[in-house]
Order: sequence, then structure tokens, then C-alpha cells
Amino acid sequence: MALHAPEFAPHKGWINTAAPLRLRDLRGHVVVIDFFTSCCINCLHVLPILRDLEARFADEPVVVIGVHSGKFDAEDDPQRVAEAVARHHVTHPVVVDDAMGIWSRFTVRSWPTLVIVRPDGTIASIAPGEPDAAVLDAFVRRLLDEAREAKTLASAPLRLEAPRATSEAPAPLRFPGKVAVREGWVAVADTGHHRVVVRDAAGAVVAIGSGARGLADGGPHEARFDAPQGLCIADGAVWVCDTENHAVRRIDLATFAVTTALGTGAMGTFPLGAPGPARETPLRSPWDCLWYDGALLIAMAGTHQLAVWRPADGTVAGWVGSGREALIDAPGLDAALAQPSGLSLDGGRLYFADSETSALRVVSLADRSVSTLVGTGLFDFGDVDGDAGEARLQHLLGVAVAHDGAVLIADTYNDALKRYDPRTGRVSTLAAARGQLRDPGGLAVDPDDRRIVVADTGHHRIMMFSPDGEPLGPMVFEGLRAPSPAEADAPPVALAQTFAGAGSFFISAVPAHTPASLGPGPVALTLTFETPAGWKFAADAPRLAALEVSRRSDLVDLGTTGVGETPGEPSTAWALRLDGHVTRFAPSQIESEVLVTLNAMLCSDAEGLCVPARAWFRVALSLDAAGPSALAFRLPLDAPRR
Repeated sequence: MALHAPEFAPHKGWINTAAPLRLRDLRGHVVVIDFFTSCCINCLHVLPILRDLEARFADEPVVVIGVHSGKFDAEDDPQRVAEAVARHHVTHPVVVDDAMGIWSRFTVRSWPTLVIVRPDGTIASIAPGEPDAAVLDAFVRRLLDEAREAKTLASAPLRLEAPRATSEAPAPLRFPGKVAVREGWVAVADTGHHRVVVRDAAGAVVAIGSGARGLADGGPHEARFDAPQGLCIADGAVWVCDTENHAVRRIDLATFAVTTALGTGAMGTFPLGAPGPARETPLRSPWDCLWYDGALLIAMAGTHQLAVWRPADGTVAGWVGSGREALIDAPGLDAALAQPSGLSLDGGRLYFADSETSALRVVSLADRSVSTLVGTGLFDFGDVDGDAGEARLQHLLGVAVAHDGAVLIADTYNDALKRYDPRTGRVSTLAAARGQLRDPGGLAVDPDDRRIVVADTGHHRIMMFSPDGEPLGPMVFEGLRAPSPAEADAPPVALAQTFAGAGSFFISAVPAHTPASLGPGPVALTLTFETPAGWKFAADAPRLAALEVSRRSDLVDLGTTGVGETPGEPSTAWALRLDGHVTRFAPSQIESEVLVTLNAMLCSDAEGLCVPARAWFRVALSLDAAGPSALAFRLPLDAPRR
């Protein structure tokens, strides 16, 4: 029996619509509901997919709605959510979830999750994780066709009334993410305007980038960026983490011409490992960078790693972090990070902002070992000064080493500048800076006069402070203007027909099992995927399982994020054994969960037809000190539907 989707309640308010929306008023439409939180890098990866989906279905009865179910305390504030929605160019309606009440009513368990509702109001699918754009497109088209045949489809798309626009003049900067200062040069990632602003020692200002979203090399007026973030100045150039282009770009300081140094322009899927060709290796949301010993170190937020590009041999590789999202101190690729977003170097130590764990961490350059200075885990945060073991930060995004060796912290969601003293191990707030900042995203220290220069993201400016934290006022960029709105963003991506003939198939999510107990230490999970009656896994066709520990990834490590196999014979089952480890914990039971996405080719015995299919599963675990070390799960697939 199909379940009807619950309503959007309770909520704290709506954004991008003049009035609250109700699902019962959206009958006749396919409704794609995006459960997200603005801090989550995986959630940010979903937004361009939805933006393109909306453009392709603009003339069809399709509605996209965001449900912002915040992780951090600061994300409960509707005004801050509205600012995040504007910063990420979200134009569809967004409801601010009150105490995650909507999340609970829809039984969502992780960020991001898409819930797709049929035109008759019933739930068609609950799909955790980042969607495949082609599969999502095909599924929406199938629901439209089914509703059209059943005569439940609205005759025209819904035209929502937009809220009244403000008449304020556009600011010269829009949500600047990062700033770099060196040898008289200042470089700013003008993130919201998709460009980079450079000022020289004489105060002359150049804006590089047309202001339109895209990936294009060329002169300063022709080049295009997409939400650039971190940058550094070295070797006669500004190096830019072009975050939503998943690339690193180079701006020549003599000509201001832009070239692409790393990345393909496509988003990578897996963590970086062994060295590969820099221009042929897909990156995943680079967020900050700096030069060290002839190499570029990159905070790769999307793979929870630090990466290294070595121009001498043209390769890029994983440098620190396994790709698992957690807080684990260890050497090199054995460590686990969580969305590193800011870097700063001091002698033999590389400090970095580990944003999702609200942690200040450091890499010893001697052996690449990682240590945590402030912070304890993915869900531990606050606004607390004092000894490092007791101090708490909230989603920090930037760090910079001051002239006295202290580490300055852009404590983003606390709207604060903080200071970590390595000699005493204490964290303190620069009191005079309180009330001056909104969502600071990056900072730098001017080596000439020791000023602290902050990307005051939420206030659309670059703010300056004395070495002691006294406000000095905004930095002036003489003659800088916002880009002309005449040039639209790059056109939406046109999806090629992914599968010929039969088309693509989509299998709705399978509910979680009753939680099964699992003990600490080495563990083994066996997952057996079973085909529906009359279907088999195709021979000589790859089948892939993507794995994500969506709850308590700090305790559960499966040793891999994906498994693949190409069988030589058809079969009705595929058994996977996962050897992992559960960290020892207190005696109380702790809930965990593994999200599994299966991609495979299924063949019908009766029809002689083979079709691609995707299925989602939730494997619920209860971590118990007395639990067994091995578990087996049956994961039966539903019959695929066109």
C-alpha cells in the first residue's frame, strides 16, 4: 500500500515563496523534496543537479522544495538559512524545519536525502545520498508519464508567487569566501559573483571573471568561475580553488589571464589515492590551498582529504585522509577528516579547519601525522573558550597563523574570531571583534603590518582588524562594481540519453531492518543482494555497491566506500563481505546505520530484456559492547519499473 506524504509541519518559516506551501495543494505535480543542511558538502553537491532539473522541467508539473533540517545550532535561525539559500543560488521554495520535525515525519535519516512524491500525493521514493542526475531525470519522467496516463497530472506547471524583492543596490562583493594577502597583493574570492578580485600594492583593482557561472579559461573578462573559495598567491600567480567547477585555476598576475591547472570540470566520485595526471583526475570540491616545498596543498572538502599537486611531475594525489568522514588522528592516508575548509602553515606544522567536526587540527610535515587540538567529533560543537580539551567551536572555515605563532580561527557559525595559543593550549575570543562579523569564511594575516584580514562573508565585505582584534573597518576596493545582471548564468546541463532502448529503471528505497547488534573490534558484514522473481543479475555487466556510514561514522569503519564486480555468469544473488572495525565505546547501546546504493544490470527471464537499475538500502546497527563480530543481511530488490 502506497504511503501518502505528510505535510510540511512543524516549520519556522518559508523562503523563496510568498506563502507557505502544502502538499495537498501540490496534487497533480511530481514533487522533489530535498532534505539538506547548508553546511554539508554532499548537500551542496545536490543543488546543481536540482537547479538543472528545474530548468529542464520548467514547462512540466514538477516542483522542487528544499527542507532545511539544520545540523548546527546556528542553522535553526531562519534568517541565517535565508542567507545560505541566497549564497548557494537556490531559487526554489525552502522550508525551515523546526527542531527537525519534518525530517522525523518523513523518517529521513541522513543528509542529503531526496523524497519524491507522486502527483496523487503518495511517496514514490526515499533516496539518501547524492543522486545520479540521469537516474533522477528518468524517474521524474516516468512518474509524469504514469500520472498522465492515469489522468492525475495537472494540466500546467504551478507558478509560485515570489516574495517581494528588495530595492537595495547590489554590493561590490557578494558572499566573499576567502582572502589572501602577500607582498602588497590582496586576492578575494568573490564567491557569490563567480569571480576573483585582485588589488595591487598601489590600490588598483581588477575583477577577473565575467560574473556568469561556468568554466572557461581566457582573459579577465572572458574567464568564468563557479563559486570560487580558497586562494593563495605564489609564483607570480593567484591559485584559485574553483569549488563548484571542481578545479584549481591559475590567474597570471602579469596579464590576469586564467588557465586551468587541475581537474576536469567534472565532480570526482571517489577519494584521491595514488598520483594521477592532474588535468585528467576529477576533483571534488576543493576549498582552500597553499604552497609548500614546491607543491600545492589542497583542502579537498568533498573527499574529506588534503591533496597534493606536484607541478614537477604533473600529478595530483591524496596526501592526508582516507576519504572517510570522521575525526581520527593517524599518519597520512590512515587519518580521517571531515570537510577540511581552511589551511595555514607555520614552520613544520600545517593547521587546518575541519569544519564538520568543528575542530582545529594540525599535520606534522615531518611524517604527515594528524593531531586534533580542539574538537571531539561530528556532533560536538558550541561556543566555549578555555583549555583546548573543553573548548568548543561551531563549523569553523578558516585559520591563519598570527605573528606570535597563535592560530587565528574564523569560527563561522559563532560569528567570531578566536585565537588558539599553542604554548598554553587555550582558546580565547577576540572580544572586540564580537558583533562585527557574520559567517566569516576565511582570513589572512598581512605579513607587513600584521593586520588580520577577514572575509566577512555574510556582510559582503573584507573586514580588517588590528593584531589585537580591534576593528579597523572594511577594506576599500576603489571602483569595484557588481557584475552586470545582463549576462545570465551558464545554461543548464543537457542530459544525454543514458540508456538506449528500454530506458532507465529506478527501485524505491527499502526500509531499514530492525537494528542488529554489533560489537567492538574487527567485524564482518555480509550483504546479500537478491533479485526479484523472474530477474537475474546480468552476466558480463558490472555491478557496484556504494557504502556510507551515515550514523556514527566516527565509530564504524567498513574499510571501503565502494565495491564492484563483473560476473561471468547470470545469478539471482550477489554476496558481499565487508571487513571493518568498530571502535570501542561506553557500555550503552549506540545506534548506527549504513546506507547502501546498488547499481546493476537486471535481465528478465520472461521478456528477454536487460535494464539498468538502482536501489537503496538502509542497514541499521545497534552498537553493543556485548554484540557479535559478524552479521549477515538479506537485501531483496523490488521488481524494476519503467
